[in-house]
Amino acid sequence: MDGGNDASYAEAMHPALGDHTLALPSGRTVGYSVYGDVSGYPVLNCHGGLLSGHDVGPADVDARDLGLLLISPDRPGVSRTDRLEGHGMSAWVRADVAPLLDHLGVGSFAAMGWSEGGQYALAAAFAMADRVSCCAVIAGCPPLDEPDNAAELNGLDRFLTNLSRRSPWAARAWFSAVRAASVHAPGLLVRGAVRGLPSDEARAVVERGTWLAELLGEGARNPSGGVDQYLALSAPWGFAPEEVAVPVRIFQGTADALVPEGWAQQLVRRIPGASVRWFPGEGHFVSLTRRREVLQYIAQTVRS
Repeated sequence: MDGGNDASYAEAMHPALGDHTLALPSGRTVGYSVYGDVSGYPVLNCHGGLLSGHDVGPADVDARDLGLLLISPDRPGVSRTDRLEGHGMSAWVRADVAPLLDHLGVGSFAAMGWSEGGQYALAAAFAMADRVSCCAVIAGCPPLDEPDNAAELNGLDRFLTNLSRRSPWAARAWFSAVRAASVHAPGLLVRGAVRGLPSDEARAVVERGTWLAELLGEGARNPSGGVDQYLALSAPWGFAPEEVAVPVRIFQGTADALVPEGWAQQLVRRIPGASVRWFPGEGHFVSLTRRREVLQYIAQTVRS
């Protein structure tokens, strides 16, 4: 599965590192960032909830070392990307991902996603199965329109989901407050976000300074986009986990306070051939502390 050796890929695929925007034929604009090895195998990164496509920035050096090119778009209504009202996982793939990857000349690629982004990575794996070599889900979610799963949603996400459904004006005010805090009190925002994390993860986040606060500010830049994200989080996927037909590995900390380990077990049961890599005693930010291992899985899989 070495798409990096494909002749058409090698000729077409040399995007510049850094931040970019793409004007779509629909009139919308998609913002995206590029990290890693510009001539490496492409990996679509699906960012976490409340964040932006910059969430994978700390993996830049690891991706370069492993010969991987990370393409990380902002989802609709997030940071530099225009809203796509009523979008869901599958609609996002059709409206944003496929045109972006075609524009960049990408043939085969891998997908990965953290937290809420795990659902989007699986949507890409389902909708573009003929082009997706493998999929990595980091502390990801099963379908949250299923009542048993929705009942296990953590307190913050349950609060914001219900607020976005019932009082979108109040949800917009909440996102506006996060945006303001990211500018005026970034340290306070980071300290609140790491409260309760395992000590190694909290330290890794704090050592990155205002990185997390900046991500949260970008995720909340358009308050209406924040509401859209939470409506999409709990909406039907448009496919079932059982219909994903590409190799999938789940990466999950057993001490994750936001995503229960039972969700990883469920995804492994439901996705044909899926496997799981457990991180005992680790939490939600394995996306930061264990990203190299995720990328190693992708690099090994696409070159096997």
